[in-house]
Amino acid sequence: MLQLAQQIRTAWNESSWLAVTTWCLVALSTFFGPLDIGSDATAMTVGLDIRVACKLVVAGLAFLVGMYGLLTSSDVRQTLTTIPPVVLLTILMLVGLATPIAISSSSLPAVLINVAYVLFIVVALFSIRLRGVVTAVLVGVTATMGVALFLYFFVPKFGSFPELLADGLVVNRMSGTAHPNAVGRAMVLGLIATLYLRRSDVLRLKVTLLLTACFALGAYLAWSRTALLAGAFGVGILYLDQLRGRFGVSAVALLALLSILGVTFIYATGREDQLVGKVLEKLSKSGDAEEIMSGTGRSEIWAEATNLIMQRPIIGHGFNAAPILMLDYSQATHNAVLHASLAGGLIAGALMAGLLLWNLYLVFFAENLLIRAFSAFTILSCLTEDTVLEIFPGPCTIVWMVCVFYPALVNVHQSESFDGFDYHLDEAETKADDRGLIGVLRTS
Repeated sequence: MLQLAQQIRTAWNESSWLAVTTWCLVALSTFFGPLDIGSDATAMTVGLDIRVACKLVVAGLAFLVGMYGLLTSSDVRQTLTTIPPVVLLTILMLVGLATPIAISSSSLPAVLINVAYVLFIVVALFSIRLRGVVTAVLVGVTATMGVALFLYFFVPKFGSFPELLADGLVVNRMSGTAHPNAVGRAMVLGLIATLYLRRSDVLRLKVTLLLTACFALGAYLAWSRTALLAGAFGVGILYLDQLRGRFGVSAVALLALLSILGVTFIYATGREDQLVGKVLEKLSKSGDAEEIMSGTGRSEIWAEATNLIMQRPIIGHGFNAAPILMLDYSQATHNAVLHASLAGGLIAGALMAGLLLWNLYLVFFAENLLIRAFSAFTILSCLTEDTVLEIFPGPCTIVWMVCVFYPALVNVHQSESFDGFDYHLDEAETKADDRGLIGVLRTS
């Protein structure tokens, strides 16, 4: 009996240490993953400096935690054999096959880093639960937001990204810690996480209002229209259950009525073309409606990416090939499926499309409300951005992995499901945590 008590005490201490370490690594990965502070809009290259060294240290520690979980928990091993992790690991394997002919020397390290994070995120979901992962991500993006806003207002040389548009027009967007698109995505992810934790009674109202205002300001200054649209969709999904009440239904009905009356008035007065033009001008960066109508240049970028993919349809060009091959095309494919296809070939692209369809399914049928909201954000963001499969996984890749892995977790997710209409998530997660972190107590 005494020996059993000693084993339980040892396992619990190891689990607590593991939980703290895992939480810190998720937060650090969220902050350091996309970190790229620079004073100009130079080509997106990867070299060994203090910033990359910090990323490598964090990734290395994440790999060690992932291997620990893989060796000590049967639940982790079983989860890794389910379809979503297997599909993602297959994509990474296909990219790895391109190593001998990869365009960038950083391709193989990027594959290994992403494999390490597949293991790490599964372990994180077992060790600190979904709630712990979300709070760690929120801390990481809050740090990103603080640094980016500080640099934008006080050190504009590093915090402002001058984007050259047509006719020589320059638009200054907030960057600071990364490209404005990456900063914008981090801001809206922070907003979704903040609102979710408020709904779960984790954050106080004052803290929620402060974080919401700061994230909204950061997203506006970064002015990534894809991130703003995807964030709005995610927030809408997060509060979709509120529409089931009498107030929600009444509000939607009133909004629909006012919209119909407004559209009818506009068409009756013959101002529809003028209104559409003004709206498009407001949404464009340059104030020119043609910028929106042309897809902000995405059609040309996608055509070039498709041409490069067809040059190597079976074995791709490897990770980080776009900054080299598409130097005159925004240095990115601006689509997650094209991104995977360019890196690993058409099969990798098809598998990525399958994972995004899985995300789409989760938007409507996932039991957990946060998984629905994050999946909604991911779907829209991946349509026009290389949102996931980063060289060093940041908030977007981490959140995406959480979404695709969480429904596949074994022996845990059933007890902490949250369908958006039952507000007992705190109690459910507490009971799940009492059963032991990372399954050590179950497997020791």
